[in-house]
Amino acid sequence: MPVGEMNGLGWLDGIFGSVRCANCGAAYDRSDVNVVGNRDEYWFLRCVCHTCGTQGVGVVWTKEVVVQPAAVDDGETVLGVDDVLSAHELLRDYGGDVHGLFAGGHHAGL
Repeated sequence: MPVGEMNGLGWLDGIFGSVRCANCGAAYDRSDVNVVGNRDEYWFLRCVCHTCGTQGVGVVWTKEVVVQPAAVDDGETVLGVDDVLSAHELLRDYGGDVHGLFAGGHHAGL
């Protein structure tokens, strides 16, 4: 079923422009991704790159999350908007794996 014909799968819109072809790096368009099926919270997608034609299968795990307000001061560290922005800045141009990310002491600024 083409993405444009799906009802109730708004979460899928979030992947376009951010998920890229493993072969050539082109961002997937709506027409490149078709839902094959789902089981519980797992959705199976068939992807065909519009640039190089490479085919792939994707699995997306969806789960509804209810965000509770943070406690005022219970001694726990609460992440704020600035923390998220700092993490984004750190990861935006990072090209290594997770081990290299933490081995270099990069986590100290988060």
